[in-house]
Amino acid sequence: DQLEGLLERVEIEVMSNPGDLEAIRKAITSGYFPHCARLQKNGSYTTVKHPQTVHIHPSSGLAQVLPRWAVYH
Repeated sequence: DQLEGLLERVEIEVMSNPGDLEAIRKAITSGYFPHCARLQKNGSYTTVKHPQTVHIHPSSGLAQVLPRWAVYH
């Protein structure tokens, strides 16, 4: 409700398209940009905004997959 009110206040059309996965990915990535990390050749991840080495927790489902990019919270 709060987000809808803000959109109406600045005259942005409120619409939904749950099938547009690219738009959903862009929204999540832009919101969590400080929490994005890129896979390095050695298997670790480096954060984008302030370069720090981070790791996927071994119990995570992503630990076996090692995606090229990770967005975390």
